[in-house]
Amino acid sequence: MGDGRRYGDVIAHSHGIGDAPSIVTRSLRSAQVGVTKLSCGHEKLGRTTPIPAEDTFILTMYPQSVEHHELWRGGKRFISQGYDANSIRIVHLGEEFSARVTHPHMGICFYIPRTVLDDFSDDAGERRVADLACTPGVVDPVLGHLAASLLPMFQRPEEVCTLVVDHVALAVCSHLQSIYGGLVSRRPMARGGLSPAAETRAKDYLASSAGEDITLADVASACRLSRGHFIRAFRTSTGLTPHKWLQRHRVEKAKALFLETDISIAEIAVLCGFADQSHLTRVFTALIGVSPALWRRERRSSWASD
Repeated sequence: MGDGRRYGDVIAHSHGIGDAPSIVTRSLRSAQVGVTKLSCGHEKLGRTTPIPAEDTFILTMYPQSVEHHELWRGGKRFISQGYDANSIRIVHLGEEFSARVTHPHMGICFYIPRTVLDDFSDDAGERRVADLACTPGVVDPVLGHLAASLLPMFQRPEEVCTLVVDHVALAVCSHLQSIYGGLVSRRPMARGGLSPAAETRAKDYLASSAGEDITLADVASACRLSRGHFIRAFRTSTGLTPHKWLQRHRVEKAKALFLETDISIAEIAVLCGFADQSHLTRVFTALIGVSPALWRRERRSSWASD
């Protein structure tokens, strides 16, 4: 995909937005999920460039209400309505689509090729879904929450965590298939956690990734488990998602370095796998309740007074 195009940018490209923030998963086999934050101002009002047909589903979630929006299919008006906050629309690009933007708005667009859904179903041992369908404008708090969890990454792309992106994408696929694809699991949900050996292997794998960006597929493969089963079992065993566990591990490593060395906070941030000092500060403060600088100063002050 040349000329400055990026994977999954068909909606942004149709609207003539070349710099729309986007995220792409890395955990699936034959295709990936692309997520784009689409912001349409007054300058983008009017008809968009048609999107050629392809075997892909577009899930659009509107975090804020939209007074009116039109979607055209095959050159004819197809959907014409407004949208409440956290409402969604699912479209299969089986025909040529375009839009008529009548009001400024922001949307989160998930680009989901059919092969992504097929891979997800095959991995879970479920039947493949033939279609995804919903009433345009239905409010879906689950998808609203999942999309909202990605918004900080659009604002700070240097802090994009593949574990989080993969986890959200898999959760979106699972929700879409079960709610809008008519998929009812044929197997009981696994209730057990990881075996002691698998839990140790998973934690060691995550801990060794201090300066690397790994995928859920990488960790699941190291434990010889499917992605879906690994996520459920890891949370059962630890009470945390792999990403949350890794955050806590990195913070504990940083705390040890704060106490045992005179290395600067900026250097410790990089050594512990954070993007930079501000990234470490945000995560550390959220988990511990105080900034790294204050925590280090208070601990060293208490030692000096003993």
